[in-house]
Amino acid sequence: MSSHSAPIKIVFLGTPAFSIPALKALVADDRIEIAAVITQPDRPAGRGQKLTPPPIKTLADTLGLPVFQTVSIKKDEPLKAHLKSLAPDFLVTVAFGQILTQEVLDIPKMATVNAHASLLPEFRGANPIQQAILQGKSQTGITTMLTELGVDTGPMLLKHTLTIGPEETMGQLTERLSESAGPLLVDTLVGMVNGSVQPEVQAHELATHAPKCQKEDAILDWQASADQLQLKIRAFNPAPGAATFLEGERVKLLKVRTYQPPAADHSPDQSSDQSEEMINTGQPGQILAIIETGLLVQTGQGTLEILSLQPAGKKEMPARDWALGYFKAVNGTRQLGCFSPHQSAPLPA
Repeated sequence: MSSHSAPIKIVFLGTPAFSIPALKALVADDRIEIAAVITQPDRPAGRGQKLTPPPIKTLADTLGLPVFQTVSIKKDEPLKAHLKSLAPDFLVTVAFGQILTQEVLDIPKMATVNAHASLLPEFRGANPIQQAILQGKSQTGITTMLTELGVDTGPMLLKHTLTIGPEETMGQLTERLSESAGPLLVDTLVGMVNGSVQPEVQAHELATHAPKCQKEDAILDWQASADQLQLKIRAFNPAPGAATFLEGERVKLLKVRTYQPPAADHSPDQSSDQSEEMINTGQPGQILAIIETGLLVQTGQGTLEILSLQPAGKKEMPARDWALGYFKAVNGTRQLGCFSPHQSAPLPA
């Protein structure tokens, strides 16, 4: 595309913070013109439930872009008429949060393009980033694709692959993926206009689904292995937070790792009480020891080391500090408790 060509006219549809880097990248490229931004209505947020605009509206206002909010784009006849009058080359969607009808998909001259946070056809659906961590994947990425009526079934355009860190949380991975979406969308749109990017049909037989998780899905079952539990805790951090119960109180576990006992020291003066034989005892959920870096907890297989947690109604804190305050020392020893997946009723007095 020469420098004298008309810019690529797009309408951007997005809502949460995940969409922000993509819109910034598209605005910054002089080959692209943003004719309008479409987002969801203001919603109550925070403890005060104050009516708050979506992050994309705030950004669009700051950039001086025309922005429209709609409860349902498929039912918003005035908005659809306006979009048709704009005659955009593309609609570009990044976590918009509404289902598009064929009438809306047909508005742009060329196509409706979506940036999806997985390496399609893997993890179609609402929670691809969370599922990638839950299933212990070593890689994930962003796929740009043509939008169809089916959920994430459209032909693929470009992909960008990221390696998932061994202790990376959903929040951290989401941020990295969001930063990747913008440059990939720019390359996709420019490539579609000049013909260098061609759609590739997905291998539908290889598709996997990433369903929306409920809050109860984040409750930890201590019969699972330490490896499985640390995947779940990373996948539910920051929201809603993987949770367990201690004496009926809800506790969120935020940073953990599978415990690897230190190599045995066979010197004559060895006095360590943290040998593998000692810590691999107790029922699943049993807090086995308070160590310098946190807590050791027995699981169905192996030991989990908890580094930080969040008691109900409080902020995140080091697990060791919490335990030293929670478990009072009696005659020089601490009676450590047992985490449970159940919020048991208090015993009668």
